[in-house]
Amino acid sequence: MKVLTPFILAIGLIFLVNQLIAQVIETRRQSGTISYEDFIYDESIKTPLVYPTGGVSSNDILQPPVLDLNQGGTMRLEFDWLGKEQPQFRAKILHCNADWKPSALNDVEFLPDFNEFPIYDVKIAQGTKVGYAHYWLELPRVKVSGNFVVVVYKGHRESDVVFTRRFMAFNQQIIAAGRISFAQDIPLRNSHQQLDFSVKYGNYPVLNPKQDLYVVLRQNYRWDRTIAGLKPYMVQEFDRMLEYRFFNNENVFPGSNEFRVFDIRSRQIKGIGVAKLDFTPNYNAVYLFPDDLQAGKSYLQQNDLDGQFAISTRDDFGDPDYFPVTFTLRSEPWEGGKTPYVVGGFNFFELRKENQMHYEQAAAGYQATILCKQGVYNYMYALPSADGKKADEQPIEGSYSVTQNTYEIFIYHRAPGSRADQLVGYQVIHN
Repeated sequence: MKVLTPFILAIGLIFLVNQLIAQVIETRRQSGTISYEDFIYDESIKTPLVYPTGGVSSNDILQPPVLDLNQGGTMRLEFDWLGKEQPQFRAKILHCNADWKPSALNDVEFLPDFNEFPIYDVKIAQGTKVGYAHYWLELPRVKVSGNFVVVVYKGHRESDVVFTRRFMAFNQQIIAAGRISFAQDIPLRNSHQQLDFSVKYGNYPVLNPKQDLYVVLRQNYRWDRTIAGLKPYMVQEFDRMLEYRFFNNENVFPGSNEFRVFDIRSRQIKGIGVAKLDFTPNYNAVYLFPDDLQAGKSYLQQNDLDGQFAISTRDDFGDPDYFPVTFTLRSEPWEGGKTPYVVGGFNFFELRKENQMHYEQAAAGYQATILCKQGVYNYMYALPSADGKKADEQPIEGSYSVTQNTYEIFIYHRAPGSRADQLVGYQVIHN
């Protein structure tokens, strides 16, 4: 019974937190302030995914939600509803400008059909201890490029939103190229990375190249790790090229560290990072090996998914199940009342009560229990940033300029007479 104590405590905290979240969500719904971001409004929604299909990758689910309009394929939406009932859901799509605020476009300007999409495809999970219904929908192919938010709501009431997910569609008309290096600033040289890049706009009509293009840089597919609005330091008009190189850390990111990993694809065999499997009639609990602080230690290179996760099962029976996974971070209590969080792509790197850790004397550290679907996961431990709004993993994980990271460059432009920003360039860069 002692080994189940963290899970029982966590379940009690989850119910309390869910009541508080429900009050916040209801207030936001009544005020009409639904966020244009990745956000889950209903605790029964789990694992909401949006990813492109028909691309060059054989594992589409690991691709970021970015669609090339010059190639085939669409965006696929998937999610689970935990519970015995199977509610009816609908989805709609919103077009946003580069700053993720709603654009002035009407639905007919970016969609081929009426903007309401019933989600008819549903499958009841078989062979699982945790009951859920799996829903999926092939989203219609958008007609214009830019930023989009898919809003999923229950029944016929658009105010009953259960979650929102962002995705992007680009029409490659501008080419970007970049290089990742150590930060030029000497104090940051061992801990941060610098992304220098150039943009070649060729025959694409740009009246004022230094002002008209809006550039966003993103690290490891994280919306909490972006740099936006950089202006070129040099315009080569003859070559129709813009150079983005800076000397005051404008284009510098913390290198962070390689992500930790755990593998819960099997119900029977302990995967990477799994210390114990506990089988009960109602659920299969997973306990990961205790983790230690990595800050201040030597960098160790290892392959990871740059913070992402992949749903999969190695079992020969049934659908992927949900496991309560217990994380343990061995550490003395943090000063100032700060508590760590477990963050990764599976929770959008957000600081929420569901992934907040609590100090357990018996474990000599912090623990959290999170419900996860079978698969392979990347994760880190983070503290709240100075403003309390973002995850700061550096005090726990460290930060190294040699860390392998993925960067994206988004280039937006609003043509004269247009009423919305278009995504006219997209590039992925690995170091």
